[in-house]
Amino acid sequence: MFKKAITILCMASSFCFISAAPAHALNIYWKPANDEQALYTQRAYTTTNKVDIQVRVSDAKNVEINGEEAIRIGGGDSELWILRDYLLKPGENTISAEAEKYKSGKKEDDKTTEKDEIKITVIDEPVSGSFRYFEVFSPTLSAFNKSVVLKLPKDTAVTDNGKAAWDQSIRIGATDMNANLSPYYIPLSPVYTIKAASLSYSLANQGELTLKYDSKAANSNSDLITVLYALPNFEPASLRPNMLQRLNSYNLNEGSITVPFYKAGFGHYIVARAIKDFKDFYLKEEGKIDLEWAMPYVTQLWARGIMNPLATYPDGSPVPQEFFGLADKSGTTELPITKKEFTGLLVKGFRLPVEPLLPHMHTYSDLAGIDLLEAQYIEAAARAGWIPNTPENNGRLYFHPNSHITREQACAIMARAGGFPLATPEQASRVLKAWFPSDYASVHSWNSPHILTCIQNGLLPVNRKGYLEPDKTITRAEAARMVYNLLSMKKVL
Repeated sequence: MFKKAITILCMASSFCFISAAPAHALNIYWKPANDEQALYTQRAYTTTNKVDIQVRVSDAKNVEINGEEAIRIGGGDSELWILRDYLLKPGENTISAEAEKYKSGKKEDDKTTEKDEIKITVIDEPVSGSFRYFEVFSPTLSAFNKSVVLKLPKDTAVTDNGKAAWDQSIRIGATDMNANLSPYYIPLSPVYTIKAASLSYSLANQGELTLKYDSKAANSNSDLITVLYALPNFEPASLRPNMLQRLNSYNLNEGSITVPFYKAGFGHYIVARAIKDFKDFYLKEEGKIDLEWAMPYVTQLWARGIMNPLATYPDGSPVPQEFFGLADKSGTTELPITKKEFTGLLVKGFRLPVEPLLPHMHTYSDLAGIDLLEAQYIEAAARAGWIPNTPENNGRLYFHPNSHITREQACAIMARAGGFPLATPEQASRVLKAWFPSDYASVHSWNSPHILTCIQNGLLPVNRKGYLEPDKTITRAEAARMVYNLLSMKKVL
């Protein structure tokens, strides 16, 4: 009679609860890994691909989550089981849990299983606060629907003081840019952060990094789009212009740009449009030297991280921030470029690999007194065969890095960097004699093919008819035009 009454009650109602026989439920929860402040949840969406998965089930002997064994948290009667650092794929993921349970008591022959699953979707866009973890090293690491693509040689490893690090994981994150970068830049992307497990880690080989940006916000002025870099110890949301350096960017397409990813390249990256201008280009309005013609060459090399403003004038006084340092303090005379700066422009423009060397390993004996990176650029050019052989002096070679480079010296480097086919010295000398009868004889015969090919390719302008002026020094503005034209011709910008 009692059972019949219950049956009738259940049929008359849409719900029926019988508290006398409760089911032993299995519930699945998750939270972002490495976040001790986060609470476990059953939310369907996440912005990280690395999670801790928790299962709550009573009387379980063991629990498996997607085929991996979970561990019990707490004592032997705890209902909590956990699988840490589980990697999700972009898009929808199914998390299945299976618990082997005791029906009653804890007899080995009295078992049953209970299963459940949840869906977790990884949002594959660079939403602020998103992270992608890569535990297994791969030659190509892609995150946020290819908003960040890091390509590395196959034999690359994360290193610690030159040896393979015990932790090869890499993390890529995205953070909104909350700081104002004016008057230098307008951000066109989130702050993309690429880190290893330790700030001291680096890479065994150099790679390349391609980043997506908001092409609509960039408008049509794509020539001044650049990539900014900051060291990994800075907070990404509070970066300031003085923390950022421009990188040598290339492969600029509608919506993406590429930069080298150096061995010590872990850190923060932002795609931005350069908006800063320099007063050098407007000196003519004050009745001084005309440098307006140099603007497109200088600003694009500056935006691409190839050419930098001059720090000090020849007398040692600082160059004001609103000037690039193309003219002297009076604004009436162009400043010449040194051999070390000219060589550095080409090395950065062609993205030659640079290697740190101890001073006693330098090819040239006069590099100890210059900036370390400048010395590395010169060494890279020497390894590439760009720098002509020089006679030794007391058993040593000298580069004279602070000397001003001449038109003839610049051609010797540019022709080699460009890989142009060369005429024979005899053929080149005959042509130069016909074109420049006034001073062709002052050219070294071995260098005449390099000068001729630079003239033929529009890299060396002729300022006076019949005069080659091989010993005339090149100004910084002229060097910008030469290097820009060469890089454009070789399609490496």
